Amino acid sequence: MNFIPVEIESQLFDYERLCDNGNEYLLKRFVAIHNADGITNYFQKQAVKDEKDFSVRNYVVKLKGTEVVIACFTLKAGSIPFTDKAINLTFSKETKLVPGIELVNIALNDMALNIIKKLTVKAGKNIFYDIIQPIVMHISHEIGTKVLYLFAANPKLAEYYKTWGFFPVDDEPFNQRLTKDWQNEYSQKCIFMYKPVAEIINR
Repeated sequence: MNFIPVEIESQLFDYERLCDNGNEYLLKRFVAIHNADGITNYFQKQAVKDEKDFSVRNYVVKLKGTEVVIACFTLKAGSIPFTDKAINLTFSKETKLVPGIELVNIALNDMALNIIKKLTVKAGKNIFYDIIQPIVMHISHEIGTKVLYLFAANPKLAEYYKTWGFFPVDDEPFNQRLTKDWQNEYSQKCIFMYKPVAEIINR
């Protein structure tokens, strides 16, 4: 079955599945900005393996009409334990898990930084709103999802993700539970943040 991309509104970017059109070979020219070696290593060494065993779906974002990789991102199905400290998450009955979509990785390509700096938009924000959110909307129309969530690597990134509409959870026992039982080694000590899907669909 051929990949059918969700219709997006970005005037500058296209997106494709990592495993289509020889994109995995383009990753040799991908280095995550801000010395995010973990993300670079993931896309260069592990991403294709995770694709083949259906663990995640990885995507490349290209400058429209070119093979220039601007960014990469990863999405996967997931769930988080329920907490009443989260906002705008109402349920028709008691639940223990909140269904969601995890934004596992997102990073701009340092090797295309000169091009990115010349763009008329903020590339990361444009990719999130014009590509990732429409994908989340499409998935949420097909299956039940309540949150889009991620794990910010540090407080500076957490503040940045707040400008995208993500919230941390001010509940220390909840965050300790996530760290102990939910987060993998890759995201240990990261800051959990979420965005209600209803805010994406109703924007």
